[in-house]
Amino acid sequence: MVYRWVELHRPLYCCLTDGSGGSASSRIASTTRLLERTGAPIGPLCGRYPDKEVYALLLDGRRDVFVELTEELAAALADAGVDLVAGDAVEGFNPVHDVCRFLLDGAVRMASRQTGRELRNYEFVLDTAPDSGPESSRTQALWLRLDDAAMERKLAAAQAYPEMRDEVDAAIRRFGRAAFAVECLQPAATRSRVAQFESDPPYYERGGQMRVGQGVYREIIRYREHVWPVFAAIEERAG
Repeated sequence: MVYRWVELHRPLYCCLTDGSGGSASSRIASTTRLLERTGAPIGPLCGRYPDKEVYALLLDGRRDVFVELTEELAAALADAGVDLVAGDAVEGFNPVHDVCRFLLDGAVRMASRQTGRELRNYEFVLDTAPDSGPESSRTQALWLRLDDAAMERKLAAAQAYPEMRDEVDAAIRRFGRAAFAVECLQPAATRSRVAQFESDPPYYERGGQMRVGQGVYREIIRYREHVWPVFAAIEERAG
C-alpha cells in the first residue's frame, strides 16, 4: 500500500507482532529483506510478540501491557527526532492492526509533549482500496502517483514476500492493478473510525466466530469487551 513512500522516506519501521497470525511461522525475516531493499531502518519495537500472544493479552484484559508499549514507542519516536508517522488505519478486519493504531496515536501525543514538537500523524488502509478513506480528509492527504518503474518495483517486492503472496494476488484481483499506482496517507481519523463499531460490530468478531467453530481459536475477541478498553486506557494515559 505504501511501498513507494517507504522507498522515498526510509522511515524508522516498528511493528507489534511477528506476523504469524494463527500459525506458528514468523514473517520477520521476509519483512527484514523488504526493508533492506528500501533502505528503511528497523526500530526498537519490531516483532515483539507472536500474534497469538497479543490475542491472549487482549482476552486477558492486559491493558497495562499496551499502555507500556505506547510509552516505549513514544520514547523511540522522540529519540529518533521523528516529525511524521504513518501506520495502519482502524478498519475492523483484524484487532491487532486496530490496536497498533491505538498505540501509534497515543505515542504521537506523548512524544509531542516530550519534545515540544507536533508530530504529524497519518494512516493508510490495508483492507480496502488504496485511496479510500473519509472524504473530509482527502484534501489533507499525502498522495503519491507512481510511474511505471516504481509500480513494477512495488509489485515485484510484494509478490516476492512469500507469506503474503496469496493476499497480494487477491488484492490485485479485488481492486485491479491500476489501483496500486496510487498511494494515499490520510490524517489519522481513529475516533470517527472507532465510532462505527458502536452500531456495526467489526469483521473480526464474525471472523472469530468462524475460527472458533473451526477449532483454530478458543475464544472470540470482541470490540466492546476486549479492544475498546485498550483504546480507552491508552487515551487516558496519553491525555
